Amino acid sequence: MEKETQDQIPVISLSLDEVGVTDFQTQVSITRGTKIYRYQPTVSVVINLPPSRKGAHLSRFVESISEILSSEVQVHYSLEEMSVHVLKKLNERHPFEKGSISLEFIFFTTRTTPVSRRSSLENYNAHLTTWLDKEEILHQLTLGTYGSTACPHALSQNPTHYTHIQRAYAEISLKGPTPNIPDMEDVSVILDKSFSAPTFSLLKTEDEQWVVNQMWENPLFVEDVTRNLLQLASKHFSDQKLEIRAKTVSQESIHKHNIMSKGSIRNSDYGSDI
Repeated sequence: MEKETQDQIPVISLSLDEVGVTDFQTQVSITRGTKIYRYQPTVSVVINLPPSRKGAHLSRFVESISEILSSEVQVHYSLEEMSVHVLKKLNERHPFEKGSISLEFIFFTTRTTPVSRRSSLENYNAHLTTWLDKEEILHQLTLGTYGSTACPHALSQNPTHYTHIQRAYAEISLKGPTPNIPDMEDVSVILDKSFSAPTFSLLKTEDEQWVVNQMWENPLFVEDVTRNLLQLASKHFSDQKLEIRAKTVSQESIHKHNIMSKGSIRNSDYGSDI
């Protein structure tokens, strides 16, 4: 039987780091306790390609994604667990040395406004990547959101104690093995606590005043927000083997440019070159 085109030797025998399917949109259901959470991620799945193969069997990628994600028999208890299932299923059909799957989606959670105690649905940008390298499995969860900051320098220099305020975007990434990846709800709380004040989708007048007061009582540089993220995450997840990275971008209100800071920390001797 003649080899399929993808299995033939290419004219240029070079290995490729990543070949696969990107921008695949689907729906995922996750069961936690008695609750079912539904996400609509944009999915990318890639593998390495050796120099002896002309191409990858891309239909097998889509089949593996669809079978695992839409399975009515398989119950998924976490996105990390589900991602591992997809990669293992793909490896059965299309053997590889290194493969990864990435999910990009919006994570929603409910917050209570600080004074009026109203329920407000808040959204966070989420990105989960899972790597399968031979038998080693690693994940990286990144969550990002907007918060408010007030400039401590302008506040200290102004005799009337006025200062400029801005909206900042911060994100935190946590990388480690499956059991150590924290719940997205816990990560979102750390994000909100790292700003001068959090932002809310819904605010009544009394809530707005609370946010303003919180900003002025807790002025922060963009560097402070990044350090808050790293310290809070390291402390909160101290028992988990994680590599933690944080980045904050301040959308400056009195400049035409933005300000950025980023940093990293390890709460153990954990590290990886993946």
